Amino acid sequence: MNPISSEESSFLHVIQDMRLFLFIWGGQLLAATGTLITRFSLNVWVYERTESAIQFALVSFFSTLPFILLAPVVGTITDRWNRRWIMVISDLCATLGILALGLLVLNRQLEPWHIYIFGAFEATCAAFQTTAFYASISLLVSKQNRGRANGLMSFLNGTSQILGPLLGVIFLNWIHVQGVLLLQLASLVIGILPLLMIAFPELKTEENAVKSSFMTEMIYGLQYLTAYPGLVGLLLISSFTFFQMGSINVITIPLVITVASHDLLGRILSCFGAGTVVGSLAVTFWGQPQHYMRVIYGCMVINGILLVFAGWSSSLLIFTISITLFSVIRPILYNTCQTIFQNKVDLNLQGRVFSLKSALDAMGVPAGFLMVGPLAEKVFEPLMTSDSLWSNRIGAFIGTGVGRGMGFLLILLGGISLLITLFASLYPRWRLLETELPDAVESFEPYRVESGVDESTSIDPASVTN
Repeated sequence: MNPISSEESSFLHVIQDMRLFLFIWGGQLLAATGTLITRFSLNVWVYERTESAIQFALVSFFSTLPFILLAPVVGTITDRWNRRWIMVISDLCATLGILALGLLVLNRQLEPWHIYIFGAFEATCAAFQTTAFYASISLLVSKQNRGRANGLMSFLNGTSQILGPLLGVIFLNWIHVQGVLLLQLASLVIGILPLLMIAFPELKTEENAVKSSFMTEMIYGLQYLTAYPGLVGLLLISSFTFFQMGSINVITIPLVITVASHDLLGRILSCFGAGTVVGSLAVTFWGQPQHYMRVIYGCMVINGILLVFAGWSSSLLIFTISITLFSVIRPILYNTCQTIFQNKVDLNLQGRVFSLKSALDAMGVPAGFLMVGPLAEKVFEPLMTSDSLWSNRIGAFIGTGVGRGMGFLLILLGGISLLITLFASLYPRWRLLETELPDAVESFEPYRVESGVDESTSIDPASVTN
């Protein structure tokens, strides 16, 4: 028998350390894909039924609102209750919503306003589920592999966002809305099963924390964050990456359609999605960097330069390559921020912190839509298509005409990214975050495979616990 090489041993160690997380992650990958297929199908159904862009936009609005409004409540509940059961109950409630929607479809009573209510209800369940899952990574995975776990979470989101629309078109034409709902029901059941088969390590909470009121705990979560300006800065950087993504999305469609076909637009958007998947896999295989803040600074600088390149040239090829590379770098930046929060924030407070982070991230994308969209249409496009002094001066560098105003906006967006990086590198609380803020003390015994650790105390995914 050939001896196991050091590389193989290291790989086996990683798999052994992450096996609880991987067991849950596999089920959630199927559940997330089923959810995105359903969401796409219902969006198409609403637009075909109403032929109204406003009604179409309302679906996304109601699907985002709960993440913002319920953030303090979601976080506090996640820190007070068992996180595994929060995930189970959230998925079960989402299943009940699917059943109610299915009954309306079978009775031919489905209306657009039903979709709005369902979207808000499903987003509420997702707010609890995702917050509990992210806060559980610190319980399920040891510190050196949390970056890999976050990479897999981004891979889950990126893959489901690619497969959702692609499979949604196929299934909507093949099995119609009722079949799509049945498919999501099955995917949710598969996602719940791993959660019912394992147990999470329990956190040890202080007695005064148990006796404190719900409102006191919500306020304490905010006080904890404001006490560490470096963590607040990371929250803003993370939200800014979502603002950039929303800005790019609202610019890409009109920019491409003015010079190319809808078919090419679909291919370009697929390239962006593929970039996200590649970046997520890079984080997964890369593992843990030595200096997290240097990685964040480097990603911010690279993304700023890529946005400047994307806007400077009128070439659609350069735009596509630049934004695809941006899509590769963004999950590396985002997941590095996630890992810092998991390592630095008290484990009994991670639910509150991640719910607030999710709320700010959720606000970033629509903020990009609402701010950059009107600026492009009402200000920058008219500026760069006119014969004004400013148009001629700026146009001498980037050109004038249709699409150049949106290109100028991309350059400004890249410049802001570079300025934020400069400020972050000069501000001591951000620059010294890794050394000034100690790692969180783990008040539990996480599953590890190390020499000298009794493996008989570890949790077996095959075991069933109540």
